[in-house]
Amino acid sequence: MTSTDAVLFDLLTTKFDVPEQEVVPEATMEELDIDSLALAELALALQERTGVEVEDHEAGRGTTVAELTATLAAKRAAAPVR
Repeated sequence: MTSTDAVLFDLLTTKFDVPEQEVVPEATMEELDIDSLALAELALALQERTGVEVEDHEAGRGTTVAELTATLAAKRAAAPVR
């Protein structure tokens, strides 16, 4: 598990009470019962934890865990070093 995977996994299981066994790469946010308000909260929490801003179009209810992880990883890699 990469650090990006770990951050997303931690947020989904602790902040949003998603059972650990449900957080799998192919699961969509909708399947994890993450609604639009929770998605906004998740995007903010991810930005606070990683410094990466997640746009609305990058994290929709149909977005999978793997897609969101890939987006975060790509943005973190492209971000300037602080």
